[in-house]
Amino acid sequence: MIGRPRVSLLAPIIGSLLFVSCGQVQTAGTDQPVTIRLSTGFVSGNFRPFSEALAKGYGQLMPDVRIQQVNTTGSLDNIQGLEDGVIDIGLSQAGIAYMAYNGQLGQSARPMREIRGIAILNSSAVQLLVGPRSRIRSIDELAGRRVGVGPHDSGAAVISQALLHGYFSPGEVHEVFATVPETTSMLLADAIDAAFTVSSVPNEDVKHMTDAGARVIPIHGPRVDRLRTTYPFFRSEIIPVAAYQKLDQPVHTLSVDVVLLARAGFDDAVVRRLTEGLFRMLPHLNTELPFLKAMVPERAPATPVPLHPGAALYYRERELRR
Repeated sequence: MIGRPRVSLLAPIIGSLLFVSCGQVQTAGTDQPVTIRLSTGFVSGNFRPFSEALAKGYGQLMPDVRIQQVNTTGSLDNIQGLEDGVIDIGLSQAGIAYMAYNGQLGQSARPMREIRGIAILNSSAVQLLVGPRSRIRSIDELAGRRVGVGPHDSGAAVISQALLHGYFSPGEVHEVFATVPETTSMLLADAIDAAFTVSSVPNEDVKHMTDAGARVIPIHGPRVDRLRTTYPFFRSEIIPVAAYQKLDQPVHTLSVDVVLLARAGFDDAVVRRLTEGLFRMLPHLNTELPFLKAMVPERAPATPVPLHPGAALYYRERELRR
């Protein structure tokens, strides 16, 4: 939990880090404006419209700052870009950020310690579907089955695999890697037995599958509770009946937060201003991106990796104003 420093101690810190005037953001010790490299994410996911909305909003709030959008494929690409210093801020599933920071990603056993948190945003629900003719009623029945986990090296695949590996013994489930359209076709044709989608609710692909007769099944119980001790980034979630037309009752499942990250070496003053700008933009972003309405501002500092000092400074200031 972020402490509440005395104003007399905080004031010189603010003065040394920041030079923010008339909407300008400048690096400490120079009057040169900065270029902020912002990752975009895959074209069909939520990251792309969110990143584009952030770029537009930051451009309006800080017209002297140049926002450079960098095309990426999602969480894994964004994390690697931050680690390598080729992007400055980007989005990620919180679970992937947590595993990357702690060296738990299958792609790299090396801890990625150059990533820092800015804010927890909305949550992505883990939605487990079975085909129209399937008799599967719970996640326990997936042993020995073919399960679509998402495209190779995608954020959805990493989260789905973490869940399966924490729930079942190695090799107990046959993991199928495929694109979203391929996974949808295979599930509806009984070529696979189940499939994961990790996204905000409602999701158009899930809607298409449930309209065609697929069912969303629950992910809960004692084994799930034990799973969460291994992977603490999983949170309990309930998919409401109103989410999809064919749901006849709420579905208990898990969710993973989406987090805005910065590279560790990015200027503290700039990150502090970007954090403030995010919260100034929220009312407009909520109307443009409905999935953001689920964001809880009080949870924003609870990032799965250490907060960037610039973001931490903003949250301390916010506490002092209360």
